[in-house]
Amino acid sequence: MIREVELVVGTETRRVDVEADVLAREDALVDLARQQAGVSPAEFRTGRVVE
Repeated sequence: MIREVELVVGTETRRVDVEADVLAREDALVDLARQQAGVSPAEFRTGRVVE
């Protein structure tokens, strides 16, 4: 299943599509999206699953 995740990095907002199991937790999806976007933990502010 493809889920859309919104990441806030500094003052920028990015949307990333991640493929994950339907039972995946939101925090896991956000972390996966952060990694796929190449955002370091130091740069990352917050994120949420949009769809």
